[in-house]
Amino acid sequence: MTVDPLAEVVTLLQPTARFSKLIECAGSWRFHRKGTGDPFYCAVLEGHCRVTVDGQPPLILQGGDFLLVPAMRDLIKESLDLPQDETSREPIAIGKGCFRVGGEDEPPNLRIQIGHCSFGSLDVALLVPLLPHVVLARGEPRLATLTQLVGDETLAQRPARELVLERLLEVLLIEALRKRCSQATALSSSLLM
Repeated sequence: MTVDPLAEVVTLLQPTARFSKLIECAGSWRFHRKGTGDPFYCAVLEGHCRVTVDGQPPLILQGGDFLLVPAMRDLIKESLDLPQDETSREPIAIGKGCFRVGGEDEPPNLRIQIGHCSFGSLDVALLVPLLPHVVLARGEPRLATLTQLVGDETLAQRPARELVLERLLEVLLIEALRKRCSQATALSSSLLM
């Protein structure tokens, strides 16, 4: 039987959902999140933004892009036309699982589904460093669909909810890492050993 290292690592991580939400942004805006080293992911549904992860050079995300940060500690999201003096704003709840940043009277220039999860593995400190620091997949509607399914399941109180969320997150992680593998021809050599 052939061992699939990607499937093995994702299964060993034991991902569980913490929360997922849809954020709409309008006008010029910025929001800043400090993390605890847990995984963060997002799918840009419409629009574009600039994202800075853990002090690295900023990334420009646009509709169809998916971002996974397996151990997020610091994240800044901002509009591309942000004035220098713009301060960070907190997203305001406007409905169940839906938040807004920026001018209330302006049409949204970004719709993004974000999520935070955690890894239940006792070996998380050994496994997470095997993953890329950031996974960016461009133009991947499948990842956006999976992200929206996680968001929908997170808000619902259906039977077997936790099991469904665990499986959806496993598929989401595998799809993101597959994309990374295809972009780089193979995952990092440390993951394959």
